Amino acid sequence: MQIQHDEFHIREFGNPDNPSLFCIHGWASNSHVFEPLAKLFKDHFHFVCVDLPGFGESKCEDAQQSYQLPYLIEGLLSVAPEKSAWLGWSLGGMLAVQAAAKLQLEKSDRIEALVSMNANAKFIAHKSWKSGVPQPLFDGFMESIADVKTTLRRFAALTVVGEQKDMLQSLKWLQQNTQVPAPTSDVLNASLKLLAQLDNRATLKQLTLPTLHLLSTDDAIVPNGVSQELNKLNPMHPVSFVPNGSHASLVAQPQSVANGILTFLEGLNA
Repeated sequence: MQIQHDEFHIREFGNPDNPSLFCIHGWASNSHVFEPLAKLFKDHFHFVCVDLPGFGESKCEDAQQSYQLPYLIEGLLSVAPEKSAWLGWSLGGMLAVQAAAKLQLEKSDRIEALVSMNANAKFIAHKSWKSGVPQPLFDGFMESIADVKTTLRRFAALTVVGEQKDMLQSLKWLQQNTQVPAPTSDVLNASLKLLAQLDNRATLKQLTLPTLHLLSTDDAIVPNGVSQELNKLNPMHPVSFVPNGSHASLVAQPQSVANGILTFLEGLNA
């Protein structure tokens, strides 16, 4: 398939001589979301952060094509460093799992380790997977998605629910940095549909790559109870928590997030 590389804009933070950390943001966001974390990690990692198609500085001429899973994974692999750890937040975490599974089948060691942050194995709750977003909440976003400004505002507010302090400050930062320029309704629609379709349960069972699930105790989107289900899927993948954290804890509590990531990655080299 022909990948349009201008659909995968890269934003970099830190010293290129440091080990690379390839970062994928979540829905209704962009690569700026990793900036608070990158500042704390400036002496440890070179952050290579991608804007998904139609978000941030990435173009998107055909949202339906761009958010076909095979195209999206090939595009991410085409711009990722040849060797690096991967950090995916929310939708980005689910996509990182898909990319890791593809490389595992190809017996490639390009991804050295994976941190899946505030990401579920299956986004929408189901009778076989109760630790997901309720269907009515998802339907509400789909029904109002033509109103981009309202959709972005509502979702940003949902991501900070559960934060114990500086919630409004974090919300303002998200709106000013991760939702400008605003995506189109077509991009929001196609990417949200993909998020609903993704089901990584079987994939995680088979994934042998060193993987950390980093959750937040008060996340309003990915409930902390999913930790038990993730552990059942693959007991080799540790689960840790950001205390008193929201879905957007990487912005609201970057130091706690950094501690969890660094403990995991340094433990692999011990």
